[in-house]
Amino acid sequence: GYGVTVMLLNAPLPDRVVQNPEPERPNVSIKDLLGTVRLDQSKGEDLLAEKILTAMDDINTQVMLLKIETEVQIRKYKRAVCYEAAALICEDNLDFDTTTNGQSRGENQRAKMQSLRRIVNHMIADLTNRTRNRVKLI
Repeated sequence: GYGVTVMLLNAPLPDRVVQNPEPERPNVSIKDLLGTVRLDQSKGEDLLAEKILTAMDDINTQVMLLKIETEVQIRKYKRAVCYEAAALICEDNLDFDTTTNGQSRGENQRAKMQSLRRIVNHMIADLTNRTRNRVKLI
């Protein structure tokens, strides 16, 4: 009985692919998400899939008129979705920690969430050819 538990704990997450609500946009799998961002896998695949879907809606709204066609665009789109999904999970963790000793954990989560969102914004700026908000060194 005991080895079985260990096997289950280390079982790879099924590579569930989340269908994009907009058929011409790329689908994103749980493997894409976990390969892009370090996340607590104990969240379970239902929650991860749900966050990917919510993130797709958010990103689709931000790049509404854009065709995602080239390899590079597809990579950046998927990266934006993955980082947005991770930021959404961070937000959940913020709501979760309301105890006093959760305060510093909450601050860490907030900082992490902001840096994840910054990456999302960079990806979207790249996709839409808007300049990133920072000075380029020449």
